[in-house]
Amino acid sequence: MTRFLCVCILLWNISVFSQEKTNIIDAQNKPLSQIIPSLEKQFDVKFSYIDATIINKLVSLQTNTETNLEEVIDSLEQQSKLKFEVTGENFITIRKYAKKDTVSVCGYIYNENSEPLEKIRVFFKASRININTNEKGYFENLEVPFNSAILISAPGFRQKVLNASEFVNKNDCIKIYLINTIETLDEVVIQEYLTKGITLNKKVVNIDLKDIEILPGLTEPDILQSIQLTPGVNSPFETASGLYVRGSAPNQNLVLWNGIKTYHQGHFFGMLSAFNPYVVKEVDFSKSGVSAKYGDRISGVIDIKTENEVAERFTGGAGFNMINADAVVHAPIIKNKLSLQVSGRRSYSDVLETFTYKQFADRVFQNTTIAETNPLNEAKNDFFYADYNANLIAKLSDFDKIEANMLYSKNDLDFKRSDDLMSFNDNLITENEGYNISWKHIWNNKLSIKSSGYYTRYLLNYQFITEESGTTTEIESKKNSVKDFGAALDLNYSLSDSQKILGGYQFSNNAIKYAFVTTTPQYELILDQDDRFLNTHAVYGEYTYETPKNFYFSAGLRLNHYAELDKSFIEPRVFIQKNLSKYWEVNATGEYRSQAVSQIRESVVSDLSLENQVWTLANKEQFPIITSYQFTLGSSFKKNKWYFDIDTYYKQIDDITSLTAGFINPIDNTYHTGESRVYGIDFFLKKRFKNYKTWVSYSYINTQNKFEDINNNESFPGNWNIEHTIKWSHFYKINNFQFSLGWLWHTGKAFTNVSGIDESGNLVLLDFGEINGNNLPVYHRLDFSAIYDFDIRSTPNVRYRLGLSVLNLYDRENLLNREFRTTNSLDNRFVNSDIFALGITPNLSFRVFW
Repeated sequence: MTRFLCVCILLWNISVFSQEKTNIIDAQNKPLSQIIPSLEKQFDVKFSYIDATIINKLVSLQTNTETNLEEVIDSLEQQSKLKFEVTGENFITIRKYAKKDTVSVCGYIYNENSEPLEKIRVFFKASRININTNEKGYFENLEVPFNSAILISAPGFRQKVLNASEFVNKNDCIKIYLINTIETLDEVVIQEYLTKGITLNKKVVNIDLKDIEILPGLTEPDILQSIQLTPGVNSPFETASGLYVRGSAPNQNLVLWNGIKTYHQGHFFGMLSAFNPYVVKEVDFSKSGVSAKYGDRISGVIDIKTENEVAERFTGGAGFNMINADAVVHAPIIKNKLSLQVSGRRSYSDVLETFTYKQFADRVFQNTTIAETNPLNEAKNDFFYADYNANLIAKLSDFDKIEANMLYSKNDLDFKRSDDLMSFNDNLITENEGYNISWKHIWNNKLSIKSSGYYTRYLLNYQFITEESGTTTEIESKKNSVKDFGAALDLNYSLSDSQKILGGYQFSNNAIKYAFVTTTPQYELILDQDDRFLNTHAVYGEYTYETPKNFYFSAGLRLNHYAELDKSFIEPRVFIQKNLSKYWEVNATGEYRSQAVSQIRESVVSDLSLENQVWTLANKEQFPIITSYQFTLGSSFKKNKWYFDIDTYYKQIDDITSLTAGFINPIDNTYHTGESRVYGIDFFLKKRFKNYKTWVSYSYINTQNKFEDINNNESFPGNWNIEHTIKWSHFYKINNFQFSLGWLWHTGKAFTNVSGIDESGNLVLLDFGEINGNNLPVYHRLDFSAIYDFDIRSTPNVRYRLGLSVLNLYDRENLLNREFRTTNSLDNRFVNSDIFALGITPNLSFRVFW
């Protein structure tokens, strides 16, 4: 019996020992597929997976009888970067991480000397959450969407971009080291072009309105005036909306607001931008080498975009300057799903005329009946402008987003003057409104699709009303309307990390009408009118290849078909950029573009001479489709806080007419078709110091026009040709103060002189000299601006800003334009229309942000 018990005890010990051995796993760098069967036995579970998911996954694992399943899963997830999901009491599914999964993120941020950095901004892009590090440089977020971007940025340091997947099941919080930007400025793509918030990448100027520093003469970041500070862009008439990009007219620029084509971009007759900068998120501006997705115009592209992310909290701002006041609000409606941004801006000149307004008014109304009325208090001038915006953002899921946008702007002038018998009334209204809705769907990490539709309307309505003893005796009217609606389908596909393809289809229906009419109780005289529409179909595709810091290539093709004109144009676009060394790169572009809408100059209605550009559509008789091909060759160099850029270009514009060319034809009033050739060069040089930076640009532009049966078929300078331009700007920052000073110098604009005047007959006859054979005197002015940012302890989440600007600091009298003509009335008179620039013009602003 005793022997039997000893045998039983011995067998039991052997069994227990054997069981313990089977519950121990000791694997070093073994395939996960080989370890899973042992795990299933030890923990009595079943693993479910697709073979392709775990193939080539090597792990190391040690277990014993005390190891629990949770520890094993954490270790395997960390090593394999796969998700082990418990799907039942004894079932575990192994799969790849998806966007719906969240991971825990934590870390410590240090500088290069391993010192913790406090109050560093950590931005989680997917959830739009900002977190600041504590005094130990620590941050954490327990629920971050997998594979989402994490941006770490701080003044003076190079921005760092991480991926949430890097934090998957880390045992310890990771350590992150930031590199000083000053020491690495030459090792990365130039981070700022003119100043902070304005960058240049592949010849596209990006303006970040949320981060922009002060510019000369601006206390507020006017979009169009900011663009004017770039080389190759002139404003001969000192207006914000009059952007002449490398010799092309403003109507040849494509200006988009969230995909809405705009046909009127100015307030106060072009002196101010019609776009509220505090609504805008960013602006992309291209002078050449534009993507194939952009059509309809042959010159610059200004793509304006507002906020496109759902607001997490109530934000906004309000402020005023010496001309207008505005307010912006962005409010969440459904948390992380739906938000609404609205804004409104209006001038108050019809209530209070400040010194700033009077300086602008003197510039705008000179040589018009408004300025000629003396004394001015005998007349009443009611003028105001306003604009409103609304953006609705809906995030339906991580893969779907819908945006709806609205834009409206208006300028209203009502000028009345009278005597004992007669009264005269100039009424001028311009309106621009637009609507857009878009839906973007992300199919996977390679393919996304966006569908959109828009409607835009522009209206110009001018009436000059004459009354005698309270009865209307004559109405001279000018009307111009544009109705444009369209739709687009855009696809973006990534072939690899370095190769992408984009393409799509665009449709637009454009209906334009204008009429110049004189009406009396006895008759109605139609001086000129037109009413037509045009359907345009466009298909485009573009391939891009990029190896960072080395080579970039883009080749695109666009097909435009103008249905009613039965014309099609194939438009190739090419862009090449090559880094020759760490500091030096070269680039070249070539493109062909077409344009079916343009503006003609109208000067037959009244003598008000405001808003005298009228939109018209191409047709088969008088206005052909304008086409242009352009080539550029440039290079840039950056080292030791120096940045130098040079760009040469050639542009030929075909099928323009004497009316769309923008000059009064001194020969006759018939239509003449022709061409314009532009060649030029842009230099840009910038030097950056600690708190101070300065940049200077020089531009040479030569525009030559040639028309059939004009000037003996010989070329002559373009009407807005300015050959030499220098822009020199300075910026200095100390604490919460920013200062900027800018000097603008250019040669005078071309004009046609009068060699003789014949006043012997009933009509005054002018004998013109060589077309655009003379130049105005040299133009130059100095602009200054300063802002001060501050907050109050009692309201730490509210920021305040005071601003001061002075245009034409030394009050130089500059001549902007000179034209000679005769009046259209029976009292035919010779008119010398000299237009002078702004005198010294100060402006003050105050703003609050919350």
